[in-house]
Amino acid sequence: MKNYVCAIITHGHHTDIALKIYSNRILLIITHFKKFGSLVSVTRGPILQQFGGSYNSIKVVFGRDDIEVAAAAKFIAEQITPDKPLLVSISLKDYDSDTLKAIAAAINEIKPW
Repeated sequence: MKNYVCAIITHGHHTDIALKIYSNRILLIITHFKKFGSLVSVTRGPILQQFGGSYNSIKVVFGRDDIEVAAAAKFIAEQITPDKPLLVSISLKDYDSDTLKAIAAAINEIKPW
């Protein structure tokens, strides 16, 4: 298991990002509130993965189940292209595209794959 952490400022908000890699999954924590947020499972089907297809399974497993949270998790997953299923804990004050792009760029700086 490996841990990767960083912090950035997005729209004046301190944003903590933690990435923990397990043998079968990647846990990604993104927060403005210094606590866990909604947990979203993001996976890609085996056929789509071979051809670089998009993510076909986005499921909120705990917490706020709305389109904004699911879309944010999907966007980040598509930007960081994980090599394993992703479990995202996300708790942000805003979900605008600039915030999500900055978060994805920060993750791409620390990711090991």
